[in-house]
Amino acid sequence: MTDRIVFAYSGAPDAWAAIASTAAARGAAIVTLTLDLGQGADLEEIRDRALAAGALRAHVLDVREEFARDYVLRALHAGTLRNDPTALALAAQLVSRKLEEVAAIEGATAAAASVTVHDNLLGRQGATYTLTKAPADAPPTPAQVEIAFERGVPVAINGVPMALTELIESLTIIAGHHGVGRVAVDGMCGEAPAASVLIAAYDALAGACQPAAVTGSVRIELLKGDHTVTSANAGSRIPGPGSRLTVAPS
Repeated sequence: MTDRIVFAYSGAPDAWAAIASTAAARGAAIVTLTLDLGQGADLEEIRDRALAAGALRAHVLDVREEFARDYVLRALHAGTLRNDPTALALAAQLVSRKLEEVAAIEGATAAAASVTVHDNLLGRQGATYTLTKAPADAPPTPAQVEIAFERGVPVAINGVPMALTELIESLTIIAGHHGVGRVAVDGMCGEAPAASVLIAAYDALAGACQPAAVTGSVRIELLKGDHTVTSANAGSRIPGPGSRLTVAPS
């Protein structure tokens, strides 16, 4: 029986060339794993591409909720997200774990050394900025964003309840529109709009109540690349519809 190796596959042509070269050198069949980490890629197209190129099997898994809950949220609570606001290292950890799981199912070897992540639900790195406006080009009028937390979990923006992944996606759009979230990542253009705001909001509440029961709301002003906590109300519930704030003035 031919040996099998499970590779993380992003769909990039150069990634496939490296996978094929490694598999050929070891005389092994290729099994690919593509994860939906919130990067917005067409995963079914990537799956079809892998099979057309010769993969024995091509697995595609949606891990956005798991990534947000078990990795991003835990890092936020532990205070380590500020060291990796784009969550690229966290995403790589999840990819490595899923490679091992699929390898066990396939009776294969996991090519963990091939794991690189440049884009996910929380942030990205690249040659250019795509999630954030240049602060100079951001709207001159500030936006007021209110984030509600229930036991450490962000659950609403401006009075609108949201699932964690939806909340992160919404914050990315809002904060990025106002030029918030540009960070340095290995000399490249790093962006983490949602993380920048969530870290500030969580820290403001954690300083006002017991960390194990962080419940309340935080109001943050976004203006031309800056974000400033303007109020933190521990213990407050999700604001009602009548108190909703303007999200992103143009």
